[in-house]
Amino acid sequence: MKKIFTSMFLVLALLAMTTGTAFAQDPTPITGTVQSVTLETDATTGETTAVVTLLNETTGTSQTVRISQATAESLGLVTTDPTTGESTVAADAVGIDIEIDPTTVLVEENTEESQHPVGSALSNFFSEVLGVDYQTIMTFHDDGLGFGVIAQALWLTNNLDGDTATFEALLEAKQSGDYSAITLADGSTPDNWGDVVKSLKKGNNLGSVMSGKAESSPVTSETSSTKETPGNGHGNGNGNGGQGNGNGGNGHGNGNGNEHGNGNGGGRP
Repeated sequence: MKKIFTSMFLVLALLAMTTGTAFAQDPTPITGTVQSVTLETDATTGETTAVVTLLNETTGTSQTVRISQATAESLGLVTTDPTTGESTVAADAVGIDIEIDPTTVLVEENTEESQHPVGSALSNFFSEVLGVDYQTIMTFHDDGLGFGVIAQALWLTNNLDGDTATFEALLEAKQSGDYSAITLADGSTPDNWGDVVKSLKKGNNLGSVMSGKAESSPVTSETSSTKETPGNGHGNGNGNGGQGNGNGGNGHGNGNGNEHGNGNGGGRP
């Protein structure tokens, strides 16, 4: 009999320890600075709730949650007129720092993370000419590819006058090690990623984009400007030491008399 009581005592002690541990593991509070508060009343039930958006300045992420009107009032976000019973958002609600018990959240509307600064810079720089968006870049980054490699693929895509499909093919080749479907600007097929990097022009890297030293947007061959080249022409001069006008380069003018005139002309070939 004594053994039975001892066993029951041990079981109860273990249950108490387990329960105590469960209560000790409280959910992490939702904290942040209030960005907005909106009161919404359900047309069917007539229940009023508060939709609150918070910004966590430490992580740079925002979160929107729905809480009851009573919870919102306890947090100082909503006030109710004791005479009319009308509830309104508190005048000083926006900008205050609060902590919300996650167990009081009714519906979590959405969680919006701020964009990664490097991924955002790359998408902003290349999206106009390549059509490569932020999500496509971040998908490859989440798969384990570094931003340096991603930037190299973007630059090469630009040099090849490619598009999102070209960009994706390059990085898929990097991941698989199969470069048979890749053709570089000189018509060759790379054996490895080192060959891809060697084909890039000087300055085509992640650093140039992040430092702002690269052009405001990459330039394809179609938009490259035509440079002027000097030409050679002859000018005709009149009189002694006359000036002649030539088309392109430096021309010589022939003057009447004993002197020679020099004509200078600038132009395109």
